Amino acid sequence: MKKPLALLIALLSLAVVPSMAQTKKINQLKSQKTQIEKGIQKAKSQLNQTKHETVKKEQTADFLEDQLESRLQYIHKLEVEVDSLSHHANRLKEELDELKAQVKVKKQKYVQSLRSARNSQNLRNPLLFVFSANSFPQIYRRMRYAREFAAWQKNLGLQLMEKENEARDKRNELLGVKQQVSSSIQEIIKERRQLAAQHSVVQANVVQLKKKQKEIEQQVAQQQKQLNALNKKIDELIAYEIEQARKRAEAEAKRKREAEAAARAKAEQQKAAQQKKGKGSRGSKKDRGGKGSTTSPSTPSTTSSSSPSRWLTAEDKQLNGNLEHNKGRLPVPITGPYRIERRFGLTHVTSSVVLDNKGVNYQGQAGAHARSIFDGEVTAVFQLGALKNVLVRHGSYISVYCNLSSTIVARGQKVKARDILGTVAADDRGNYILHFQLRKETAKLNPEVWIGR
Repeated sequence: MKKPLALLIALLSLAVVPSMAQTKKINQLKSQKTQIEKGIQKAKSQLNQTKHETVKKEQTADFLEDQLESRLQYIHKLEVEVDSLSHHANRLKEELDELKAQVKVKKQKYVQSLRSARNSQNLRNPLLFVFSANSFPQIYRRMRYAREFAAWQKNLGLQLMEKENEARDKRNELLGVKQQVSSSIQEIIKERRQLAAQHSVVQANVVQLKKKQKEIEQQVAQQQKQLNALNKKIDELIAYEIEQARKRAEAEAKRKREAEAAARAKAEQQKAAQQKKGKGSRGSKKDRGGKGSTTSPSTPSTTSSSSPSRWLTAEDKQLNGNLEHNKGRLPVPITGPYRIERRFGLTHVTSSVVLDNKGVNYQGQAGAHARSIFDGEVTAVFQLGALKNVLVRHGSYISVYCNLSSTIVARGQKVKARDILGTVAADDRGNYILHFQLRKETAKLNPEVWIGR
């Protein structure tokens, strides 16, 4: 009996060695996964910053284009005003020329009248012209004529002076307006050139930023591809480990059944020997009965291979039921104020780049701690790079707490709901982010469905 037992122990020891190798390989892959996730997070931050800068540059370019368009419209308006003023000046010039022609005619008539008056003996002296009349009515008419003639000459001179002054003012006004319009046009042309130069620089920056954005998108896509491959490999290894655990549990159950059967057979043999010694001839019948009874332990092979959780203990099954009963009411895995920095599932960074998050990122404040969401057992405490991670098993459910600077639990330790597991670490940007996952065996669950508010 000792040799089979030693052989069985040796076989179980050999079964543990591959399991340890697989666990080491899983930890290495998880380390690579964490590094890639950090790279994706950094690239995503750079991408968001680049997109923000690109939007700002595009807005600046649009603003400059609007300014340029406004300036062009203003220039067009001034050009229209200049054309209108030019036409008005031309009309004034024509009117002035016509007025000058009329004045010239009037002057000629006025000069001619004066010459006629000087040549006429009677008009040389107005008084003589008046009193040389033959009758009193003629005297009155000559007096009125002399007054009207003098008033006409004076009025004519005033009209000529007024028209000349008006024409001079119009000419000065037109010259001032033309100078003002010319100065404005020169200034606007200068500003237009400056705006065009700025617009050219902004457009060049936008093109460069878009090129950088495309490079980052390609980088993020490549990192996400590597992360997906790692996740797939990790899932395969975890599935393999679960299957090995099931096989070990079945082997242990089979060993227990065989040991129990052997113990029963031994007990029956001892009982038969005692009966044979005590009763003599009736012992042969007992021996035949005992010999027949040895076949009975081979019959109870009732373990069903169809049960998906046959390897779980009664305690595990109870934990499963309690956890599922508290679905949607589990405590948040981070202490203190928090916000969800990144949700579970796919995140569309751009139309061509999609990030896949297997859990939820909770962003807290300095001094935030990770805490267990339910009763369970710590199954792993491992370090990936400079950060530590904790896995807690709740029956067939597993909760994962990543990005910790320190931990206060050890493998195999029993924990209760809300027990502190470790301190959340700060990333390169000074943000305290806890990456949390929840799985049921190999299935990835959305933690937001299970966690309360």
